[in-house]
Amino acid sequence: MNIMFYLIGTGIAFDITLSALETLKKCDEIYIEMYTNPIKGSDVETLQKRIGKPIAAIGREKVESSFLIKRAGQANVALLASGDPLTATTHVTLLLEAKENKIETRVIHNSSIYTAAPGKAGLQIYRFGKTATLVNPRQAYKPTSSLDVIRKNLDNDMHTLVLLDTEPQPMEAKAALDMLSCFDSAVVLSRLGEEDERISYGRIEELKKKDLGKPPFCIIVPAKLHVVEKEYLDAIIGKGK
Repeated sequence: MNIMFYLIGTGIAFDITLSALETLKKCDEIYIEMYTNPIKGSDVETLQKRIGKPIAAIGREKVESSFLIKRAGQANVALLASGDPLTATTHVTLLLEAKENKIETRVIHNSSIYTAAPGKAGLQIYRFGKTATLVNPRQAYKPTSSLDVIRKNLDNDMHTLVLLDTEPQPMEAKAALDMLSCFDSAVVLSRLGEEDERISYGRIEELKKKDLGKPPFCIIVPAKLHVVEKEYLDAIIGKGK
């Protein structure tokens, strides 16, 4: 196997593909970033046993440096990234840097929150507008641009996928709903792909009173629902449950 840099998605629930599993067994060095989505240490330990190799966790600073590409110039290196690895600009940058250094690359894709969340909510993916992100409150820092994104999407009759901050800890759904209280309804999705996943739909003020599950969460602020979308949300998820 030629020296190569592998960018491998772990999916929405650390569901490694067979292709990824076989590739990892052949790699010399394997790293994982967990700042975009928390991953249980036990899942990483299980994967290490299956491939017979250690997996080193690295933070954002190291991922965004030249560390991985320098290592890939000397050995077969893999970076495990949550979801689909090309939904984060940083990872696209890694591929560009590898090309500049004449290092071969291969991307192994996986499930992404961008497709899983709309599908799980029964909403038509082509009706989604720009994604919004809510950040954990910080002193003297309360950006409102994400709310403007949602308003613009609603003006265009488009749904909004709302991603929640994971640093310094995953944002709780009810904290996010407080920020979104100027809107009418929402779909709250908890731990998608896991056995304890939970999906709740209803008016935002009513959702705040419900048990919405555990983080990580994402939220969808829906536009006017198509008749089939409304039927699915009411019948399959259950409004307000």
